[in-house]
Amino acid sequence: MAQRIEGQDFASAAMMRLVATGLARQGISIPVPTSPNAHVSLGDKRAVLGVVLARHGPLAILSIADAACAMAPEPVVQALTKARDIPDLMDRWHRLERFSHGRHRVENKQLSPNCFRLTHRAHDHGPPPSMAESFLVLGLLTILTEMTGSTDVTMKTDAGAVWRSEGKWHDPRTTQGVGSVVLTAASASRTVEVHGKNPETDLVTLLRGRLVADPVRRWTLANLASETSISPRTLQRRLTERSASFSRLVTDARIEVAATHLCRANGPELAEIAFLAGFADQAHFARTFSRAVGTTPSSYRADFGQ
Repeated sequence: MAQRIEGQDFASAAMMRLVATGLARQGISIPVPTSPNAHVSLGDKRAVLGVVLARHGPLAILSIADAACAMAPEPVVQALTKARDIPDLMDRWHRLERFSHGRHRVENKQLSPNCFRLTHRAHDHGPPPSMAESFLVLGLLTILTEMTGSTDVTMKTDAGAVWRSEGKWHDPRTTQGVGSVVLTAASASRTVEVHGKNPETDLVTLLRGRLVADPVRRWTLANLASETSISPRTLQRRLTERSASFSRLVTDARIEVAATHLCRANGPELAEIAFLAGFADQAHFARTFSRAVGTTPSSYRADFGQ
């Protein structure tokens, strides 16, 4: 089992803030344990969702996800919804799962260009998720898909029962387990262009700005080049001419994002910063930051945090 690093439960805490907001929006009064960044136990999460499911049914659980569009800015949600398409969103979600070391995971299988089967199941043959947990996670991924700019998103079961269409939830009216759902989007791709008055002179600045704007994306030289409308080979040559490199640009952008969070009053915990800045895990963040800046993230926060 992966060792849990202190502070890595930011994902579960963010989820419970979503639950609290989602229930309040529906006028459902049930105490929800929340915290800006501390761990919320699995037992507490299951207990709250179990009560909601028993009293108000599965539609109330699915509707919690609607709060993602209206709650106060959540860095984790913002990082997820910068995804270009459903595969990019799922890649970001899987990275978040690795940070949280959760007991459950979402598997996705592409059925067609814009159609995916999502299955919420136990990680490493552990206890399966409860029905309420699966409703919440799969419902949230559906809303996040819509927030990425996808259009005409539908969510339905393998049996064909439609649970969401045209921006509205439909009552599942089921007491059976939630095995998997099929998510379909009529359009599921977002493009972002890099603009600048003088691309030749400002190329490195423009590219770094693009990386800083979305550090969680799994950047490659090819997809960065595509946003500048030049070939990867040409981009590589131009970077070399400026004594720069793709890997250096990515690292510098991640360090910049991390340093910005570290300087903020009441900023995120280190594990959350590691995720938001695009690092593989908290240990990778600490090593890279210390090597580049000459001090640890904790010391940097102590010295420069406002």
